[in-house]
Amino acid sequence: MRQSFRRLFLVPLLAAGILLSSASPAFAASAASVLTLTATPNPSGNYVALNWTNSDKSQPYSYMLYSKSVHESNFQSIPAKDHAKVLNIYPVVEPTVSFTTWQGKSYTLPKSASLKMWMETPNEYDSKGYGKGLISVDTVSISDFNANPDAYLKNVDGTYKYDVLYFGAWDAFASQDLSSAAESKTDAFIKTGRGVLFGHDTMVDNDTISMPNFFKLAHYCNIQTIPHYTVLGSAQIKVSKKGLLTNYPWKIGDVGTVLNVPMSHSNQLAFGDVWMTYQPPYTYPNSAEATGSGGHGTNTFYLTSWSNCAMIQTGHSNGEATPDEQRVTANTLFYLAQITTDTSWNDHKGQDLDAPDKPTISSVTHNSDRTQYTVQYSSQDNATGYQYYVEATGQNDGVKYDSPVVSASLKTGMKGYSIVVDDKPDTVPDGSITTTANSYTFSRPSGSGFYIHIAAVDNAGNVSSVTHYSVDELVSVTHPVSVSYAIDPNSNTPFTAPDIPITNHSIFPIKVSVAGLKATSGIGDAAPTSFPDWNSLTAAQTGSKIALGVGIGKTAGSGWTVVDRGTPVYTGDLASEVPLGTLGANGASGNLALTAKFGLAWANARTVSHELTLDFTIAD
Repeated sequence: MRQSFRRLFLVPLLAAGILLSSASPAFAASAASVLTLTATPNPSGNYVALNWTNSDKSQPYSYMLYSKSVHESNFQSIPAKDHAKVLNIYPVVEPTVSFTTWQGKSYTLPKSASLKMWMETPNEYDSKGYGKGLISVDTVSISDFNANPDAYLKNVDGTYKYDVLYFGAWDAFASQDLSSAAESKTDAFIKTGRGVLFGHDTMVDNDTISMPNFFKLAHYCNIQTIPHYTVLGSAQIKVSKKGLLTNYPWKIGDVGTVLNVPMSHSNQLAFGDVWMTYQPPYTYPNSAEATGSGGHGTNTFYLTSWSNCAMIQTGHSNGEATPDEQRVTANTLFYLAQITTDTSWNDHKGQDLDAPDKPTISSVTHNSDRTQYTVQYSSQDNATGYQYYVEATGQNDGVKYDSPVVSASLKTGMKGYSIVVDDKPDTVPDGSITTTANSYTFSRPSGSGFYIHIAAVDNAGNVSSVTHYSVDELVSVTHPVSVSYAIDPNSNTPFTAPDIPITNHSIFPIKVSVAGLKATSGIGDAAPTSFPDWNSLTAAQTGSKIALGVGIGKTAGSGWTVVDRGTPVYTGDLASEVPLGTLGANGASGNLALTAKFGLAWANARTVSHELTLDFTIAD
């Protein structure tokens, strides 16, 4: 079968996505448990509310919370406090800085102790500093800390004073390592669940920089050394993981956000959670990527964490820090404050992190003069699942025990759709909301065709994969290339032929016409009226002529919106193109059927063929 058309263009069919419904929150705790925990999602606040009870009243307890999402394989401790008290342990250097805190107190400190200035000095972004009044900082030199660590870590009664320790910030930590005693006391501090943030060039032990006592603590950050000094860095970093550390108390940005920092570098391998990486091209001299054995671990990290410890590359700039870097530092310190005596916590780390489904486009239509188009689509949001347990520690005897694990699923719901219409096949919408509806009407762009790009966005700001849809204003149809018909004079139904399905993938109705029908081998054409009685033909007449016709099939399907001709079209009818009918838009299908008049006196088996030419045009 030969085809003729103005243009044939097959729009790819859209694959239907499998929509997975999210599990409802599940809470479980043994009635006999001393410690019980509940987890309740709060979609409007994008957090999970945790509450726990301890029936043991024999002594006071402190608590740590542990969590893992459906995307994580291991439980990790998580923040549990709304304020963080920090001890900044700084290397001894000569330059100083002077500043006044938001509380009106003035200080002059070594520039390596700038953390207090960053967190507590008013700035253009917050009147209480980058710590937003949630973070308070005390300072001590590494030399004083090394001499008597407990004098700075603990109160007179032996309880700890601080939620988080911060070692920094100066290049190579001014080559001032922890003492053995300070390393041991820091190790004990970490084991209680309290947080430690290690600055640039602290946890390193290679052939150029050696901090052996600091490096004894590297396993708490899931960090390994690179034996040969290997650096990688730049003055730009990129967010590579989304969660509490990237949006509380400062909204740092979504995955892919690029931040500006002073030039710095890594020279370790991170195997834990990598929150931010250096942005290529790496501008630090002689930068080289490195991984551990088996390709695990990376030296591209700027900030990595594991449970209650983290390492940040702040410090290479000798006390300089951009606003981006100070916000990141504030979020990290807050993130590491993980021990509480309260019995409730709103887990802002437990966020909706799963994007909605990739949108499915169901139709594209237009008005009568094709100046306005409307696209119909749908998507649904997906929940992020979490598991939690709480660990209690007796303040008198140090005994620890855990609650049963409970589960919760958080889904913030659909916010809307981000849509771009242009002439490019792979445009990615920026995530801003174009409409909250499941349809979008727009003016037709110039040119013969265009593309529609749609991404779904949920209320947590998660953006789905993009659906790209090509709109071509020329005809797009599919139909068989050939069909076979048969004549069996010994059958009750001598002529048999399958229907010819025609499917219109165009965004407008198309008119289907017969432009040609003729025998090409084995027999000649005749009009259906050539013989008064086709059944009485001689063998010579039977073998020389046949009248083959085509028309709308009896099993026409629902796609025909107009039938122009109710009787078959034969060769003799084709003085000009003959319209058969009109098919609807956007995948409508209808069938054509073959019919024939012929003699029955066949002397032997023969092979014959015809050529059918169809024309597809835009319907008026």
